[in-house]
Amino acid sequence: MKDRTRQTDLAAQERPLYHLPTGGDVRVVVAYPNRYWIAMSNLGFQAVYKLLSEHPRIHTERSYLPEAEGETPKTFESSSPLSEAEILAISVSFETDYPNVLSLIAAAGVDLDKRLEMDSSPREPDRFRPLILGGGAALTLNPEPLANFFDAIVIGEGEEVIQEILSVYLEARDTRTSFDDLLFRLAQLEGVYVPRFYKISYQSNHSIDKIEPTPGVQARVERRYIKDIDQYPTTTVIQTPQTEFKSMFMTETGRGCEVGCRFCVAGYMYRPVRKRSREVLEKTVQLGLETSSSVGFVGAAVSSHSSISELASSVAAQGARASLSSIMSQRVTPELAASLSESEYKTVALAPEAGSETLRFRVGKRVCDEQILTGIRTLAENGIRNFKLYFIVGLPAETLDDVVAIGNLVARAHDAALEGARRQTEFKITPNLYLSVNPFIPKAWTPFQRHTHLRSRELKERLEIVRNAVAKIPNVEMKNESPRESYFQTVMSRGDRRVGDLLVKMHREDRDWRWLVQNGEKELIDGVPATDFYVYRTCDKDELLPWEVVDLRLRRSLLEREYEKTLSEDVVPLILRAKRELAQAVERGYENLTGESVCAG
Repeated sequence: MKDRTRQTDLAAQERPLYHLPTGGDVRVVVAYPNRYWIAMSNLGFQAVYKLLSEHPRIHTERSYLPEAEGETPKTFESSSPLSEAEILAISVSFETDYPNVLSLIAAAGVDLDKRLEMDSSPREPDRFRPLILGGGAALTLNPEPLANFFDAIVIGEGEEVIQEILSVYLEARDTRTSFDDLLFRLAQLEGVYVPRFYKISYQSNHSIDKIEPTPGVQARVERRYIKDIDQYPTTTVIQTPQTEFKSMFMTETGRGCEVGCRFCVAGYMYRPVRKRSREVLEKTVQLGLETSSSVGFVGAAVSSHSSISELASSVAAQGARASLSSIMSQRVTPELAASLSESEYKTVALAPEAGSETLRFRVGKRVCDEQILTGIRTLAENGIRNFKLYFIVGLPAETLDDVVAIGNLVARAHDAALEGARRQTEFKITPNLYLSVNPFIPKAWTPFQRHTHLRSRELKERLEIVRNAVAKIPNVEMKNESPRESYFQTVMSRGDRRVGDLLVKMHREDRDWRWLVQNGEKELIDGVPATDFYVYRTCDKDELLPWEVVDLRLRRSLLEREYEKTLSEDVVPLILRAKRELAQAVERGYENLTGESVCAG
């Protein structure tokens, strides 16, 4: 009852920005495996809701984890059971939400122990169970830990393929096609992975032996991507103050990142890099300004968009505030800094990632110290007073000297921010630095996918080195993710289907992720390796990896070559070249180097 009252309060605060049909004879629930605040802060989730709602035959409702403990997930709009849906579509962005995915599926009446067994009987209305669809970044990277719980999974971007899935489903529904035939038809679609049609076998050392597709389905499911993203503007669909961004209107500037940092998913999963045109973004900005006093530009490489300064200035000129999700240090021009200042934007996020130039260049972050410091100085001179700095510990090739260098760089960043602030005529507010220092997690489909995760004790020691160093610097705060939580993320990031058995056991026994961490050395279920197997080893170069059941359109040879470069490449010439080019740019009158050559990974 309390949860229903809470839902009513949340619904009252929502402001839909689009007219979405409410009719339709097919009931679809689009669910997010976390609470309302997190779900509605996710632009991708809102985009999927809009795409489904626009179909004339689809009646769409949303579902989240209940706000109250012990409640069963139901639909947000009508508080209906999830089992009444014909399709339950779950958007999965983060590995830490995997246990919650099982809670949603169980709430739909699915027996997790039976693992969605093959059912070829006619799908008559009185015995129909939901078609369980999955999508989102986490499932695209590695669908295997949750593969047994989904009928079909979208690999890649969903704007086009969602409509194709609905078309196949409606035809099968109207002609009373068997459930198995429906899945076989879905498996023919580009970007749709139907796990039950792929048999996985294992070797005695627990690694994968082979992946055998059922005759007639794709040998490997290729990632789906939108070639012309101007056709599909991705913006806020429903505004509400009950999100991370309050009532800010969000618009996506593009997908992918040209830098190509070797640890970063965005630089590989979203290839090729695609930017939305200025014309399309201007239209979305105007839509946002009709209902909001602030516009947020989001994406993996927002500051590299050629028109971002003009767009931000345009927002400011209309009396609103512009926000950028993050800024590349080497892209901080005086024009960009001024446009943010005009918008009264006072916080900027930068991601040095590593403390030393050597490690930074090794992992593909081709930015020298002076670019970072000049960027901070320029932003502070233009009124920015709060800086979020992101660092990673435990990266491949990292030494203790690299960890110590984080504290040194933060001290220099503090001085640069203070110097820039003092250049203003009226210096009133001292800059603040907020550090986010987190353990490295090897991600599928990046050059570091085979690399081991550092032991928790070593991670704690490195985090403590940074914490002790920055504690001496005024106006600096540091937060970090727990090494234990990063262990769980690594299990889910690099796991195979057998990890699903562990998730079922966790669900059935009402355990959380800490249970896996505490028992990492034990085989908790017969036939399932101890979770240390997925975390504390470097996978063999020729090993068949769980996520290679799908194809993200990335050559393994490319990823292997980039990994080897990290360990063996002489980066000194690259660093020297970057510094020379920066010096030449300053000599020509630029405060920053904004060219492509240095930042191209």
